[in-house]
Amino acid sequence: MSSLRRPRAGMPGAAVVVLATFAVASLLASCGATDIPTPRRTVTVTVDAPSTAPAGTPAATPTQVPTSTPTSTDVPTALAVGRLRGAPSSFAEAKARLDAARPAASVGDRFRSPSGNIVCRRSADPATAACEVAKGRVDPPLPTICPASGPQDIGRVELSARGALPVCNSDTIGTGGEPELGYGSRTPPSGTVSCLSETVGVTCIDEASRHGFFLARDTFRTF
Repeated sequence: MSSLRRPRAGMPGAAVVVLATFAVASLLASCGATDIPTPRRTVTVTVDAPSTAPAGTPAATPTQVPTSTPTSTDVPTALAVGRLRGAPSSFAEAKARLDAARPAASVGDRFRSPSGNIVCRRSADPATAACEVAKGRVDPPLPTICPASGPQDIGRVELSARGALPVCNSDTIGTGGEPELGYGSRTPPSGTVSCLSETVGVTCIDEASRHGFFLARDTFRTF
């Protein structure tokens, strides 16, 4: 008796192809392979339009008030630089200090401060005075004071009938043998010019022109 062979389990070939195609499509869909790429987001940058103001128009900043105003194009007689430690603010104040000071009989037309940092000279005819510092020169308060060809800082102040003038000096009026004018003392009369030595600095005035100056390390004032 012959035995019958059991048919092989399976499905028709066409059905297998259909199922395989469906499976592949499902897998691709789950992985997003069929998604259409999203366009990149556009970013717009706004740039301010150029200013319509004429070229060279300054920006709106607080106005700076000059620390001093010269009374002449040649000789500025109202300048102030530095901390002005104890400096007189006017001719009247300076004269009051000199009137209250004791005269120094041993001092002539040349003298120095007790520290030796300031040396001065004065003259009766014409009425002049000049003082300079050895240390503590200062920058000019006006760009026109120092000539371009010389020193660019102020070391001396000179007084004449026209007023007090800061000088960007390269020379010196010192000789090394000036007598000391003690603190609280003033020079004896020499025409209309006199000077006062104080711990804060030296003040000189001309009573005829009513001009004067104060000079110390790192500071001066003219009036």
